[in-house]
Amino acid sequence: MSTTAKYIDQQRARAARLAGLDLEYAMARGDREAAYEAMREMNAQTTARQAAREAGCYFVEQGDADRAMIERAHA
Repeated sequence: MSTTAKYIDQQRARAARLAGLDLEYAMARGDREAAYEAMREMNAQTTARQAAREAGCYFVEQGDADRAMIERAHA
């Protein structure tokens, strides 16, 4: 995982935690609509983090594939 990807992952983790706190506050106030929105935001951030980890970085993977192809062609 690149440095930029790590920063993005950390940012999404913090956003998910913040949405979790928003969810708790909304529940404490009895505001169901706000709680639902906070829950959706928390789930969206968590899903985005998981998808990014599973997908990897296209540019790194493509660069590795291109390098291997060039090395085979010049070997």
